[in-house]
Amino acid sequence: MRIAAISDLHVRSDGSDKALVDGIRARVEELSPDVFIIAGDISDRSQMLSQTLAKLSIPECENLYVAGNHDLWLEEDNRFSSLEKYSHVIGETCRANGFIHLPDNPYIVDDLAFVGSIGWYDYSLRSHDLRIPDSAYEQKEFRGEVWFDAFSIEWDFSDCEATELFNRRLEYDLSNLPGEIERVVYVSHHIPFRELSFYKGRLPWDFFSAFMGAESTGKILLKDTRVRLSISGHSHVRKKAQIGPITALTVPLGYGRPSDEGITDLVRAAVAQIDINGDTVEVPGFVEGDICADLPYGNHP
Repeated sequence: MRIAAISDLHVRSDGSDKALVDGIRARVEELSPDVFIIAGDISDRSQMLSQTLAKLSIPECENLYVAGNHDLWLEEDNRFSSLEKYSHVIGETCRANGFIHLPDNPYIVDDLAFVGSIGWYDYSLRSHDLRIPDSAYEQKEFRGEVWFDAFSIEWDFSDCEATELFNRRLEYDLSNLPGEIERVVYVSHHIPFRELSFYKGRLPWDFFSAFMGAESTGKILLKDTRVRLSISGHSHVRKKAQIGPITALTVPLGYGRPSDEGITDLVRAAVAQIDINGDTVEVPGFVEGDICADLPYGNHP
């Protein structure tokens, strides 16, 4: 089983990312995977999400998507709440463009199941070195630095309630897999393990680490002995860790954009190749770190 995986494309709505999207598709086709995974954050605009999924749908493999927090952001016309986007709009958009939205239903092939969730954050991944009150995390603001979900996510849950809700659905999906399932791949946007987070020892970065994911999700995965692989995004820093029997990866692209001449190299770094053979998971040529660190910051109209 070969998987190609990427997340956090943050496709610009002015059409200037055409070469990037085309390059991603070409790289995936070159890898010839059985499954292609995008772990969230294509666009906060439903139309751009739809257009990008259509361009990246590969007929020769199964295409899987999990929504990211940016995909749930309110749009200018406020047509859909964040909950409406997650519960039906994104699933409908995926189905219309050749993708499966994994949070709606697991994807099963032989004895292998792919289970997905956006995940969420409950501040458990905060830096232990900071003395920041819980109220600052709840308000998503500290010393003038703001996590923009505060303005752009609309639902009636607190962050901890949202995390618990998504965790309960994950437990339900795992417990209701067919009896013949022996291996599970978990796909999420937010990260489930502290080992995948990255701390710089400075603000605002380490304040924002609280919004990367939830350790409680990782505990659910470790309780299920069938879980062999975890694929996520969100942090914009690529990491690989072995956590018990689970190979855990973050596969983000990010905001930075090279010149057209640099697209091929960026895409080769961004699209992870993952090979599963029985209980063995291999990730040849995996590139760690922030692959957009030295690139101009993309403007998002």
